[in-house]
Amino acid sequence: RPATGCARLEPMSKLTEILREQTTLDRDQVSHLNRLVSEWGMLADFCFNDLLLYVPTTEDSWVVAAHVRPATGQTVYHTDWVGAQARASQTTFLDQALGTGVPYEGEIHGSDLPPDSHLLAIPVSFRGAPIAVVTREWVEQGGRRPGELERAYGAVFERFEQMIVDGVFPFPQRGGDSSAAPRVGDGVMLLDVEAQVKYVSPNANSALHRVGIQASAVGMRLAELGFHDGPVRQAFERCEPVIEEFEQGPNVTLLCRCVPFVDGEEVAGAVLLIRDVTELRKRDRLLLSKDATIREIHHRVKNNLQTISSLLRLQARRLTHPEAIAAVGESVRRIRTIALVHEALSREPGDDVTFMEIVRPLLRLAEEGLQSPDRPV
Repeated sequence: RPATGCARLEPMSKLTEILREQTTLDRDQVSHLNRLVSEWGMLADFCFNDLLLYVPTTEDSWVVAAHVRPATGQTVYHTDWVGAQARASQTTFLDQALGTGVPYEGEIHGSDLPPDSHLLAIPVSFRGAPIAVVTREWVEQGGRRPGELERAYGAVFERFEQMIVDGVFPFPQRGGDSSAAPRVGDGVMLLDVEAQVKYVSPNANSALHRVGIQASAVGMRLAELGFHDGPVRQAFERCEPVIEEFEQGPNVTLLCRCVPFVDGEEVAGAVLLIRDVTELRKRDRLLLSKDATIREIHHRVKNNLQTISSLLRLQARRLTHPEAIAAVGESVRRIRTIALVHEALSREPGDDVTFMEIVRPLLRLAEEGLQSPDRPV
């Protein structure tokens, strides 16, 4: 149940449905917002706050089309606000951001909001014009100065904020499956325009130590540290995110994602997310080994069944009683049917199998088992 002061619209499960039903956005604009929502979990982690996507509706109101909570901080909203209309105190900032194309920040009020609630309205530009507004919403807390990590992450978020306003984020290219990419909590390295390291998070520093890099990385390039810099070089050259998994040393597997900061048409730095996936890949290899063993067992069972079937057919040639011949023939057909199942299970995952290769033998076996000279089918 929505809190007081926020009207609830008809619930919809997908962003695309809300945009199609309640806005006049075209297909390209909807795709842009879908790409933004697929990427903005990283942004919420960098700013430690909730992010909400507001879109103007055909009824001259604002509706929440998507909502993401940070994995690095506490959420402001414990309920799902997708499909809810904006509060009156929020509408002013949303209108200003959409109308001017400039971010607006201010305090918001509501009976369901804690005191000192703030909002930063960021216009989402597409092809030179704002089409929606992303809001960063948080509760102001005094008495604690932000540490180095908070300041570094805040600077990264400000970079992405400007890229959203300029219409260059999200990138039109996917640059790999971002859902499987490292998260901010896995490890972060901040790079400047010269690809030199300017900040290393504690988790990223631990990853460097695991691969044998004990020296301070700040002020150095990754290649100078002996660290694989392929994702960084590609991201700077192609001006788009790059995801790559590689072996860093004989015993460590790292998954890295480099997202460049774009200023105009130039790369002004990048953020590198690092995740140690060594144990995951060990388990994957173990599963692949077990899967291959199971397929080999199916293959051998199929061969054994075919051998038994051949032996029975040889035995049937020596029989003279019609009922004994029929019984052995029925056994042969049943064994061949079981062997056919094991043959199918012995194939590699992802193999293309012609449907008729499976149907014809089964049909032939069924035909032989059902009909008889006195009762043809």
